[in-house]
Amino acid sequence: MREANWDDIFQKKRDEAPEDDRLSSIIPWEDWLTFAIVTIAFLASISSIQGANWVDGLPNLYPLGFAGLIAGYALSRVRVNELLIHPFALALGAVLIYLQLLAVTDGGPITDRTTQIVDRMRAWWTALTMDGISTDGLPVIIMLLVLTWLGAYISSWAVFRWRNAWIALGPSGFALMWNISFIPGQFSYAVVVFCFAAVLLVMRLHVAEKQKQWTDDKIAYPEFMSLSVLHATFWVALGLLIVAWFLPLAHRSESAQERWEDFTAPVTRHLTPLSRVFVSVNAKKPINVHNFEDALPFQGKINPSDREAVELNVELSPEMAAFLREQSFDEYTSSGWKVNVNGVPLPAGEETAPGEPELEGARQEVTINVTVEGGNNERLFSVGQPIVSDQVADARVGENPADVSSLDPEGRLRNGDTYTVTGSVAIPSVEQLAFAGTEYPQWVIDRYTALPEDFPDRVRLKAEEVAGGSVGTPYLQAGRIEQYLRTFPIDYDVPETPPGQDTVDFFLFDLQRGYFDYHASAMAMMLRTLGVPSRVATGYAIDPLAQDGVTGAYSLTQKEAYAWPEVYFPGIGWVEFSPTPDQPVIPRRIETPIEEPVVPGEESPSERGLGDGLDLGDIAGEERLQPAAPIADTGSDSGFPLMIALIAIGAVVAVVLVGARFAWSYGLGGLSQPAQVWEKTARLARFTNAAPQTSETPREFAARLQRDVPGADAAGYVAARYETDRFGHKPLTEDEEEKLESAWASLRNALVRKALRLKPR
Repeated sequence: MREANWDDIFQKKRDEAPEDDRLSSIIPWEDWLTFAIVTIAFLASISSIQGANWVDGLPNLYPLGFAGLIAGYALSRVRVNELLIHPFALALGAVLIYLQLLAVTDGGPITDRTTQIVDRMRAWWTALTMDGISTDGLPVIIMLLVLTWLGAYISSWAVFRWRNAWIALGPSGFALMWNISFIPGQFSYAVVVFCFAAVLLVMRLHVAEKQKQWTDDKIAYPEFMSLSVLHATFWVALGLLIVAWFLPLAHRSESAQERWEDFTAPVTRHLTPLSRVFVSVNAKKPINVHNFEDALPFQGKINPSDREAVELNVELSPEMAAFLREQSFDEYTSSGWKVNVNGVPLPAGEETAPGEPELEGARQEVTINVTVEGGNNERLFSVGQPIVSDQVADARVGENPADVSSLDPEGRLRNGDTYTVTGSVAIPSVEQLAFAGTEYPQWVIDRYTALPEDFPDRVRLKAEEVAGGSVGTPYLQAGRIEQYLRTFPIDYDVPETPPGQDTVDFFLFDLQRGYFDYHASAMAMMLRTLGVPSRVATGYAIDPLAQDGVTGAYSLTQKEAYAWPEVYFPGIGWVEFSPTPDQPVIPRRIETPIEEPVVPGEESPSERGLGDGLDLGDIAGEERLQPAAPIADTGSDSGFPLMIALIAIGAVVAVVLVGARFAWSYGLGGLSQPAQVWEKTARLARFTNAAPQTSETPREFAARLQRDVPGADAAGYVAARYETDRFGHKPLTEDEEEKLESAWASLRNALVRKALRLKPR
């Protein structure tokens, strides 16, 4: 007994079909049913994105998404050329998006808010094209609004105009999977709802297509058959979800995760720098605090996690800055720091270019052994300025070869890999710092005293006020500014800098609280306004409590992430300072006062402000300060690189394309050319609802294609060659093979146009 199908159950002779007495209205009830399923599927995706809160200030996406679904349905019923409809839909979406942007833009009349939107987008575009930094969330909001409208419109249009469930489910399904892939450890009810709706929609459109075919052939069928099929499909979908629930999850495999990272690493390394203009995106997974390549943006609120960062073995003396250095930054912008360097190959064991002659005892070389943890594999860490490593690396240097910003490993390091780096640590005495003078090399002046053209002048005035009468003595200026900034309390839950305002200015005069990025940047920029070369470096503070009592190794986490300013002193080099109050002041040793020779015509030390009434010990920080009590985690990480999501999207698309190619070619191996062409024709015809029937001969099928598919005239030739090959076993001549390929190309194009509902040329 063979299985019955819908055609067997409901098929009647055409002359026996009763009059169509089904319910009808302006909008058929079956369209209402289909629209409800599409809405559920799409809004499930919207609910997931809305709940993720990718950017602060994100407006409600539901009204815009629902409006896009309605627009797609309504415009799909307008029987004019699609090229005239889609521009209208885009214009309608632009108006609705503009109205939502006005609602989330602060204050003022519409003209002022419009100008603000334009200016902020122009600033973002400038940052994107000029290697700048942007912490503005407005561009991300606009992108999400645009994608919401386009996704809703395309989904609805694909269902009601193209009758294609897969295209309809594509935008929302892709957005949903992209969204939940960055939200760890959470069960997503939106996925369950979407999967239910997706199965129902696929079956619903399949039944609708059958109903249309039966109606055209005057075959009667029950009026409410759709509901019966929907009921059966519901239980099938439930069963599939239960089975899927118990399947092993690939993302739980660390091995699979490592393979995925290896696969995407070449692309990730090239696209990661673009994340500097998406700093406002809130991260959903524990990430490194300083996770931007060649950029140090002001991220606003952060939440340093317990995620492993790095493990190292090192011996530090009391006068050394207990900082594990990753890289330094030279160019300041109102939104953060950038580094402008070149990569110079540095073989393993070879030293970087030597710097200027140093004062005796002002620096000391320190060698550390580092174990990579937490994905910290983009830089080679060091204590002090990096000199040499046992890894082949790129020394990222400025105009002077001795000006090393960082060492980048040539190959990809994995968690658990170890390496050795030797660095040069500043351990100058108070006297050496105080009498270092201001005879800076020109490359230091050009690179490390530069200020943005629009840098607020009141920062300079504040620096002069704090430094007092120490003009001409950079160490005293640095010490007094350091002490001043240590009065600004630690707070990880700081708001983002208002658009158009400089962040250091915002920190000094409005916030007056923050964390290491803000304190370090404020000190560096205040010193630059006084003509003192300075920069900011990032890495980790080496916490004595993080040391293993047995092995002596320090295991650092993201809670030890840190940033500090470095100040240049002639004859000494770069010297670290600690203006952030949750870390101790760096102690400086005091030696017997150095007799500085007095050159005729120059001021004496006392005349320069180093004489009576000045206690260098107060600024030296002879006693380490106790670290402040840890601040409770208050915020969520921000600045997650949105372009990583684009990388994942690209990889998924590539996998889909490769899979589609494999599926298309599967089963064609070993067939003759006519048989392959015929099989491809049959496969492609199924997408046009013109699949060959079991009762049709090849010529009958070809004749039907010529009748129903515009431009499919070559179907007859393809069928003739197939019959000759299969039944006559006559091989084709070279000329016939060329003609067959030409005929297939013509037939293929006609079928593709038919499948996509395109008009023939």
